[in-house]
Amino acid sequence: MKTHAREEYLLIVENSVLVPGAISAVGSVADMSKPEDKTLLVEETDVDRRRGILSDHALSLDLVSALAGDRPVTDAERKSLDELKSGRGHRFYSDLLYSITHQYFSPNVAEALWTDILKHKDKLTVLLGRNVGIAVAALDYLSNVTNNMGSVTLVGEAHIEEIVGLSLRDGLTGLFNHTYFYQQIDLEVKRFRRYATPVSLALIDVDDFKQVNDKYGHREGDRILAAMGKTLLRLARDSDICCRYGGEEFAVILPLTEIHETIDIANRMRMEMSVGLPEGRTVTVSIGLASCGNRIETFQDLVEKADAALFQAKRSGKNQVEEASDG
Repeated sequence: MKTHAREEYLLIVENSVLVPGAISAVGSVADMSKPEDKTLLVEETDVDRRRGILSDHALSLDLVSALAGDRPVTDAERKSLDELKSGRGHRFYSDLLYSITHQYFSPNVAEALWTDILKHKDKLTVLLGRNVGIAVAALDYLSNVTNNMGSVTLVGEAHIEEIVGLSLRDGLTGLFNHTYFYQQIDLEVKRFRRYATPVSLALIDVDDFKQVNDKYGHREGDRILAAMGKTLLRLARDSDICCRYGGEEFAVILPLTEIHETIDIANRMRMEMSVGLPEGRTVTVSIGLASCGNRIETFQDLVEKADAALFQAKRSGKNQVEEASDG
């Protein structure tokens, strides 16, 4: 397990979790309610774990607390936990500990730690004469017994999603930010190189956006970008990763998607992302598409390929979709 000098943690107790202190250090979890699939073929990153905090399928602390005996487990919850354990396999106990601490523990140590924390919880309960929740037991065990965690700070659970969201999302559009885009596209290209799992990329640029800002003002420009971001989120599939790439550019990563499958998706984006202006004018977008092929070695190669297709879409008259040449 990696350690970091002067690492701090946020502890959220009572409907809360333990979180590594710096926002940039808050990890990310993949969707844990679904069986393991091709998207989990490579090791999950901190970005994956951090993203999972915002997912509707995230493993909640309340459910982990129930599993630990803090309250009765319903039949539906028992079924959900059984499915999760079956689907996640050896990662299940890492998931449990991450839900409490927001610190990653590898599968080869997580199960033993979970068992030890439960035993420690029982001892504290007997000593104090009242139930000690799993979050408190984990804090005491990991900070005072094993020294896996350093100093802690209390913060309410209501703030954790906001903290994570600020580290991942663009404030204007609600899409994932530029940094997150590069982390995820790098991961997807590595999956492609190792397992040949397809991934495509759409780069989207707002046509003549500078003219819009010059004529109608930046407030109107922001309204257009926010509306387009909302449209992208509505159109995206569950597996798609929608990002604000920068300025008036957007990027959509399409995992497990071949280039021919992206054409219809991109054309629908192009049509529905159009935004009306005063005087009956319409702001449109141009889209460049690329997919991993034999010539793709790094994520930079894929981005450059999509960017070249976007340039061609602009040069060909704008408000259209261009597909990069195969390779």
